[in-house]
Amino acid sequence: MTMDPSSFLLLNLPAHFELPVCMDYFTLNAPPDTHIWRKPASRDTTTAPLVYTSLRHPFVISEVTVTANWEMEWDQAGLVIFAGAPPGEQAPLSPRSRHRSRENISDEPRAQGKWVKAGLEFTAGTLNASCTVATSSSGADWSLSPILPAGMPHEALPLSTSSLRIKFERIGDSLWVWYRMPNVPTSTTMPSPEAAGAEWKKIREVMGFFRGVEDKYGVWVGCYASRPMNFTPSHSWEAERVSGSNGDWNGLLVEFEDLEIF
Repeated sequence: MTMDPSSFLLLNLPAHFELPVCMDYFTLNAPPDTHIWRKPASRDTTTAPLVYTSLRHPFVISEVTVTANWEMEWDQAGLVIFAGAPPGEQAPLSPRSRHRSRENISDEPRAQGKWVKAGLEFTAGTLNASCTVATSSSGADWSLSPILPAGMPHEALPLSTSSLRIKFERIGDSLWVWYRMPNVPTSTTMPSPEAAGAEWKKIREVMGFFRGVEDKYGVWVGCYASRPMNFTPSHSWEAERVSGSNGDWNGLLVEFEDLEIF
């Protein structure tokens, strides 16, 4: 499916940023100290660069492949989906709240929307398929699934291992999150153990993610890049050591390929 760039919204990106004519390939640069996160009893932090679109129909499926030089702790990128409220905003008041007097609801905080992000994340020297779920005021729920053998440095592996294809899929009211190594076609016959390891693997199921989300409230889905670490080298040689790489101290440069949203 060909994605129309004009249907996408931008958040936390420079004024000069322009999407390509074709959404099959684009890049995002995430400066240090950029997040998508929710602390308990707190508003969302949404400072990561985002490219997303508002859906005017029930969400079905979305996929994208992310690639980068993963260097700093918590470097990450992938898909993100919001339900009930767009990024950085609160959910609309419920019909019950709207019928209360203005005085009774003036101090009542609006509920935050739900969101899920999933992608490739560099943590403790290991590349992981990560998933973060924020569906309540209790804060975000973070999980990791290593994609490389224990103790194997990701720098020594082929480029494909620095890339990951992420998929969101709606099944009933639930959101299912999948990943697989890119550029490896899925098999219609019984695969070998090696081939099976390259096909889709389920990260998690977010039950009831779409429940209670009225059509007029909408669903927003797109891509994000994030560098939560905020670190400035204390010596010039440390900065020079990584200068010229895609993911330097100034930001994490992420490539997004073959974006599909249905």
